[in-house]
Amino acid sequence: MMKQPPQINADASDTDGVYSNVFFVAASRAEFILDFARVVPGVNGARLKSRIIISPHRMKALVKTLETQVKSYEGKFGKLDIDGQNSFGFQNPSNEREIRPE
Repeated sequence: MMKQPPQINADASDTDGVYSNVFFVAASRAEFILDFARVVPGVNGARLKSRIIISPHRMKALVKTLETQVKSYEGKFGKLDIDGQNSFGFQNPSNEREIRPE
């Protein structure tokens, strides 16, 4: 069993990250597939940005780590509300209500 996570070596170009606003999950007995994509206005469909293939055991560890991180985030910044987050679509900003500083 690994006591410390391995050091991750990354080129500078790999550290920028890739923005994703939608994800999909598929699973078989042997693996989980996590597809991260981006939906943009005026383009049909989502464009795949990254695909991660992970073993079921590592997936369970990932879920546990994500739950811990979300709880920590909510402790600092407030509860996250995910109602309505399964819908897609963009609104024209001119049709949205005015946002006023509090």
